Amino acid sequence: MTRGSEQGNEDSASRAKKTSDQTRRDLLIAAGRRFARAGYSAVRLKDIADDVGVTAPLVIRYFGSKEAIFREIITAQTGLEIEAADLAGPIESLGIRLARTFVAYWVDRDINYPAIALIRSLDFEDGKELFEAQFTKRLVEPLARVLAGPDRKLKARLIASQAMGVFLFGLGTILEPDVGTLSDRELSRLVTLHGAALQAIIDT
Repeated sequence: MTRGSEQGNEDSASRAKKTSDQTRRDLLIAAGRRFARAGYSAVRLKDIADDVGVTAPLVIRYFGSKEAIFREIITAQTGLEIEAADLAGPIESLGIRLARTFVAYWVDRDINYPAIALIRSLDFEDGKELFEAQFTKRLVEPLARVLAGPDRKLKARLIASQAMGVFLFGLGTILEPDVGTLSDRELSRLVTLHGAALQAIIDT
């Protein structure tokens, strides 16, 4: 085999891997959006495959089962999560910083579908346990570490609950995941009001 043919084979393998990786990502996005719209039980592997233009057996090849692809979506790093950067800074302005984080997540349809999918899929075999684990790990525990007082865990759960409830139910995201985008003025006002509500819990 010549050096040129070896290079050609390497290039072909690299392109094939990129195509395979992209197909896998496309399937995750398609599945996540399906689960967000309809819930776990109502989604078929064929639905996911059709959205990407592949076959259901290929979905099995990549993930093994519908349950496996669902779990990967729900535990992905793109889910709603409070990070160290959100908590850095004065406690007096924590509410507004959290509000910005929550609003940015919930209005972005390219990233918010894992959380919506989980809420709509509590009929999943261990959906309630999975929800509680993600809710606690991503939201409650990080908050509880920076809040003060003997009831800091309760405060953390209240703030985390607001982070979910305001957007899922207040803005109707749970009913229509593809809800239209708010105007810049509405988003700014939402951040202000939500931040004040969160700060009231923090300061109490």
